[in-house]
Amino acid sequence: MTIKHLMKTGLYAGAVFLSSCAYMQTHKNIEENSREHIGYHLNSGLQLYRAGGDYYLSVARQRLRMHYPAIYDSIFLIRNNDPAFTQIGDEQTTVYRKISAGTATVLQLKDGYAELSVLCDELRNSDSSWLETLPAGAQPCGIKATINGEATTWVQPGSGTAVSPCIKLVSTIDEVIVDWPGTILYNLAIPVMAPFAFFHEFLNEE
Repeated sequence: MTIKHLMKTGLYAGAVFLSSCAYMQTHKNIEENSREHIGYHLNSGLQLYRAGGDYYLSVARQRLRMHYPAIYDSIFLIRNNDPAFTQIGDEQTTVYRKISAGTATVLQLKDGYAELSVLCDELRNSDSSWLETLPAGAQPCGIKATINGEATTWVQPGSGTAVSPCIKLVSTIDEVIVDWPGTILYNLAIPVMAPFAFFHEFLNEE
C-alpha cells in the first residue's frame, strides 16, 4: 500500500468522528489552472427564433477556466461552494438550442415571466444538439416576458482538456501536504467556529 493510500485511509478514519461535510480542495485549482473547458453563458439579453414548429434560444459559447473555493463546506459556507468560471480571451460564438413550445410561448407573452436558472436547466437537460447556424427560414420572435435572475455560466460535461502528468503530480503533492491536513484541522475547528457563525447569521438576519 502506497503512502498516499495510507494517508487517505487515516483521513477517512478521522473523518468518521467529524460531523461536518467540509474539505479543502486547493489541489483541484492546480489542475484547473492548466485546463480549458467549453462552456455556455446565458444572460437576460435573450434572442428567440422560430423555424417551422420549433423554437431556438441563442446562447454564448465560450472557452472557460474553472476555479474551486479553497474550502468546500456544506454547513457554514453554503453560499460559496460552487465553482466559478472565468472566460479565456474575448472570443465567443453564438450558438442555438431547441426549447419547448410552452417555454417559447411564455417568453412571448407581455405578462409572461421566466427565471434564467429555469431556462438554463431546460437548455442543459435538452437532448437536442447545439447549432452554430439556425435552420433555414428561421425568424426572430420578440421576447416580451419579464426575465429575472442572475446570468448563468456552465460547462459542457467532458469538455475539459487533459492535464499533464507533471501537473497531476504537483496536484497530488498539494492534496497530501495541504488539503488532507487542512481538512482535518478545519473540521476540528468547527465546534469553536460554530457559535461565532451562528451569531453572525443571527445578526445579519436582524
